[in-house]
Amino acid sequence: MSDGFEQRLRRRFGDGVQTWLVGLPALLDRLAARWGLELGQVFPDGNSAVTLRAVRGGVPVVLKVSPEVEFAAEQADVLRAFAPSGRVPEVLASADGALLLEHIDGRVGWPTPDRFAALLRDLHSAVPDPTRHARRDLTTGSRELAERFPPTGPVTAAHLDRGWALMDELAATQRAHVLLHGDLHRDNLLDAGPRGLVVIDPKAILGEPEWDAIDYVLGADDIPARLTALLDESTLDPDRLEAWCRALAPPVAIGRHRTGNPIDHLLDWMTVTR
Repeated sequence: MSDGFEQRLRRRFGDGVQTWLVGLPALLDRLAARWGLELGQVFPDGNSAVTLRAVRGGVPVVLKVSPEVEFAAEQADVLRAFAPSGRVPEVLASADGALLLEHIDGRVGWPTPDRFAALLRDLHSAVPDPTRHARRDLTTGSRELAERFPPTGPVTAAHLDRGWALMDELAATQRAHVLLHGDLHRDNLLDAGPRGLVVIDPKAILGEPEWDAIDYVLGADDIPARLTALLDESTLDPDRLEAWCRALAPPVAIGRHRTGNPIDHLLDWMTVTR
């Protein structure tokens, strides 16, 4: 694993994760023996787990191992809850912080608004009792995000404070609650060809459906056009969706700034008076 990957795990779990990393090779060997796996390359991305390509019985699979056993169990539960939608990888096995998943051969990228709207409908209608699977809700979101996204570059404390305040207001006035993916950014969405759109790495979050569209809207160069196009294809609430996007635009801009991507269009949009 790269130094950058280990640094991300330390940021997520603290310096204590180093002990887990030392024991990781032996853990992988045990899992490979238990599930009959031939282990392959590590996927380079991720902050909460080590994810590897593997083969079982000649079939490609994915092995995901987290230092946090509860996190892995939570993800297994939410993936199984979303399974009726056909929009998530199948959980083939799970145990002790590890998940064995169906391998999805897909391409990363944002789909057209009609396909994204259909994806959200399928996900959000798949779970009849979302409270049974959710481990958290959006009311704690601003506090958690504030720790991860301090003022950075051109994104100021004033930008963030306005965003956190709006987020708290929106979280306190939610209307409908569904089981959310919760982290539906571009890299967690795969176009699997005939299989359709498939999402990976869902979180067990309870909230209103507009939340899952934030990154899709803010991921466009022309944010107003993307917003309008998605609303034309969905039953999402226009005012709520735009407000959520404005609230989350500052941390999204910080994330892009950290990776060297342009953010001027985001800064311009989020500072325009509604």
